[in-house]
Amino acid sequence: MPEEKSEDRRKYQRLERRDEVQVKEYSYPERGRYQRARIIDISGGGLQLECAQFFPVGCQLKIEMNFVGWQRFTPSFLKHFGEAARRPLVVLAEVIRCTCLVAGHRYELAASFTGIDESHQRALVRFIRAEITKKG
Repeated sequence: MPEEKSEDRRKYQRLERRDEVQVKEYSYPERGRYQRARIIDISGGGLQLECAQFFPVGCQLKIEMNFVGWQRFTPSFLKHFGEAARRPLVVLAEVIRCTCLVAGHRYELAASFTGIDESHQRALVRFIRAEITKKG
């Protein structure tokens, strides 16, 4: 019997993207500034980013993503109009790995979603599935 690859056992499909996002360390009350980062890939359970700051494993992040098209998979009645069509997907995520690419300048991090609205997660999963099907 062939050995199963770890990525084959993933709960969610992964989609390669290169969208810019906003990320910052999450704290309550909120403080600090967002910084730009770029998605490497995303799934319904987490993502990989390339960013300019090191974040330690276990750190909680607040991430704002606004890639075109995910909103059409939400259950909202006004999802295609005005502000609703441009509303970002906001999630909390825990850093599970942060690797240095260029010391002090570029890091690759993997994070698992720890706070995401259920309907937004379902919309994200449907969006990813549709994008993968489109590419296939």
